[in-house]
This record gives sequence, C-alpha cells and structure tokens, in this order.
Amino acid sequence: MADMNGQDPRVFVNQHREFQKRAEMVQQQIGMVQLSMEDCNRALNTIEELSNVSEGSEMMFPIGSGSFVYANVSHIDTIVVDVGAGISVERPVTAAKEILQRRRERLTSALENMNNTLLQLTQQIRTIEAFLAKMQQAQGIPGSQ
Repeated sequence: MADMNGQDPRVFVNQHREFQKRAEMVQQQIGMVQLSMEDCNRALNTIEELSNVSEGSEMMFPIGSGSFVYANVSHIDTIVVDVGAGISVERPVTAAKEILQRRRERLTSALENMNNTLLQLTQQIRTIEAFLAKMQQAQGIPGSQ
C-alpha cells in the first residue's frame, strides 16, 4: 500500500472488496466466539450456583427454546463437561470449572486476535477509500466531494 501512485484504480477497488469480505467474515467469527464465551460464562455461573444447592433439591433446568423441565439434583459433586470433538467426560466440580475457565481464556485470546485483525482490515479499507477519493478529486470526477 506504500506506493499507490501510477496503479490502476480497479486494483484498489478489488482490494477494497476483498478486505470488506474478509472483515465481514471476521465479524461473523467474532459473533460466534462471543456466543461461545457467553455459553461458557453461563456454565461457570451455573456451577457456582449449584454449590449452594443441596442434593435432592428440585430445580428447573433449561432444555432449549426457552423451555424448562423440573428435575431433582442427585449429584452435585461431578459435572459432565464437553472436552471437544463431541466428547464429554465426567469431572469433579473443580476440574470442570478449570476446563471451562481455560476454554474461556482461549476464547478471550481468540476474540482479541480477531478484533486486531478486524481493526487492521478496517484501516486498510479506509486507506484505500481515502486514496480513491483523492484520485477522484484529482481527476475532477463529479460526486467525489
């Protein structure tokens, strides 16, 4: 991007489109990571709340789509946690919390990287837009002000 003079503006228009597509993809990925982080936080909060519940207590548990079922809590000393690749394992509460906390840390790191990537793409898009606007002004193209 350092030497833009003397190049065909269509090259920059194509680069602009490509950067916009990449930015949209990164934004979608950010949304998915944020949903995963919310899910992870919800699981950690639920585990914390379960520490205040005694075995045999009746509770409502979500089953999806805003629907719940009443159930009795029979074991509060172990949690079944997803460890990836569709595999879930039973772990003591502290180990399950550690797994979820590490997952949240990885998601936070991924989110930071994606936000940095999005910022770089946005800066590149703005640089191209400013250059193209200057070119239009220099050529006296109507509607370029």
